[in-house]
Amino acid sequence: MKGILKLKISVTALVLLVMSCGLFVPCSAQENSNQDFLEANKAYEAGDLAKAIQLYEALIARAGFSASLCYNLANSYARNGQTGKAVLEYERALRLAPGDVDIRHNLEMLRKDKGLLPEDVPLVHQAGTLLGLNQWAVLVAILLAALALLHLATWHFTLSTRLSYSLTGACLLLLGISSVGIAIQYQKWQEAVILAKTSLLISPFDGAASTGLIEEGRLVRIIKRHDNYALIKDENGRSGSGDGQGRPNSVGAREGGSGWIPDTSFEPIAMTMAAKNSR
Repeated sequence: MKGILKLKISVTALVLLVMSCGLFVPCSAQENSNQDFLEANKAYEAGDLAKAIQLYEALIARAGFSASLCYNLANSYARNGQTGKAVLEYERALRLAPGDVDIRHNLEMLRKDKGLLPEDVPLVHQAGTLLGLNQWAVLVAILLAALALLHLATWHFTLSTRLSYSLTGACLLLLGISSVGIAIQYQKWQEAVILAKTSLLISPFDGAASTGLIEEGRLVRIIKRHDNYALIKDENGRSGSGDGQGRPNSVGAREGGSGWIPDTSFEPIAMTMAAKNSR
């Protein structure tokens, strides 16, 4: 990972983030946030990762999430060997800035280095991540407006039947693609990240037998909850398990798959973001 971690140092972005909260913030508070942001960047560059992480986390708690803050925090976690938290913050940064090539590159490099790359992602799912949830929604709104204007135009102007059908068909096709993109992004927003390697249990109770292990940094989908446990399935959709290549580990269990895990072993990507931003 060394040599690929770059900071996003735009103080203007941080100021805009604070302003976008819709709350009055005294000038001194904005200045403190800017100073802390610069101080965190300096600590990261100097290799004082514990201080950088502390400052970035404090900024997020105070001002809310932004792509640059999540990205810088993820870089700090990655260099500090905290793979789970690094993946979590990279994923959050991607949700906020899906087109950012630096975020996507660093996340892919980290996952490749740790053996966390997903197996054979379908092309449609790859296409669905090119835009964010809001961008897909805006595209749907534009296409619906275009369809409405097209039909209004047919009432006031003479359009050939072939042209009208062709334009309508193109809009409907793009509308279908955009709807699939929204569905994929919505599912992505429901994902969580494993923060520490943990056992997959056969039932949501203390002392339940283990069916395998799931790795730190793995993306999972929460199927349902029971008390302090969640039933999850990993990003590859495996109901069995495996070490990434389907091999059993040294204790006879296998890594990956689905099962029950305690709430303390994972963190949702989006739910925490919404809660912190609402403060």
